[in-house]
Amino acid sequence: MEWSTKAIEADRPFGSWAEDLADAFVQLEPRKITEQPFQGTISRTDVAAIKISRVEATKHVVLRLRSHIARSIGDVYFVNLQLDGVGRYTQRGHEQICGPGDLAVVDTTEPFEIENCRNFSLFCFAVPRQLLPGTLAERPRLRLSATEAGRALSRTLAGHADLCLRSVPNSGISAFGAQHVVDLISHAPGILEEQPPERAGRSVLLSMMLDYIDRHVDDPDLGADMLALKFHCSQRYVHKLFSTTGRSLGEHINGQRILLCTRNLLDHARQRATVAEIAFEAGFRDISHFNRLFKRSTGLAPREFRRAMSRGTTDGTR
Repeated sequence: MEWSTKAIEADRPFGSWAEDLADAFVQLEPRKITEQPFQGTISRTDVAAIKISRVEATKHVVLRLRSHIARSIGDVYFVNLQLDGVGRYTQRGHEQICGPGDLAVVDTTEPFEIENCRNFSLFCFAVPRQLLPGTLAERPRLRLSATEAGRALSRTLAGHADLCLRSVPNSGISAFGAQHVVDLISHAPGILEEQPPERAGRSVLLSMMLDYIDRHVDDPDLGADMLALKFHCSQRYVHKLFSTTGRSLGEHINGQRILLCTRNLLDHARQRATVAEIAFEAGFRDISHFNRLFKRSTGLAPREFRRAMSRGTTDGTR
């Protein structure tokens, strides 16, 4: 689903934007903070109980008023991941300033104000209240950009959001990404809590390794020995760090490679590339092993996944 501002009229400086916001999210009131012509676009996909949107717009303010709430039956949090620009979020007298990579949370059952004082883009996750911790929206300070671990979380959230928006709605891969989005948002406050120095040191080292994996995931030699050499520690210590994430090092690397392959399989510019070529470019050496991992992650074999995505595009379901 997509919305884009229609023709701007003198008596309607935002054109169709108020209606677009209501259709895509909830009723909101836009207000101008600049004289430049307004432009805005929204792309949204609905996966299970959550809605994932990408918003790009000229700088402006939106308000959620009590009159809007009185006519609403929804009970969701908006969790916004700032991509570009700066947002100022105000609710219950609490203010949070968000730059690129930061998260902000607002409760749609209470009034709030969001001021994007520059042209901006962001991901908006509309998540039912019962799926997230009850204290998440009380006084959120989710400056993910301030720490290595937070930046790693921000990149992962953006990757899953992009994957969901590019996938056929309610496909195996979009449901997989949406569940991870909810889990990552739920754990964001804990990741940013102060930690004892020793634990904080481990966290920073782990986040540096995660970042290194993200940038070198297509290297078929990537593994514990390479990370140990790069970060001046033992292979045993590398495995110990990853044991705290709930996934082994191998599982994490394979998961990132599968994510890279799904993006390339969806890339129209890579239509002529074979599945094997895409797997080898992502760092896999064994095509049978890749096929098993891909089906376990998405519910479809790579060729089935590609055909399903192609049909979805042809049928206009994306």
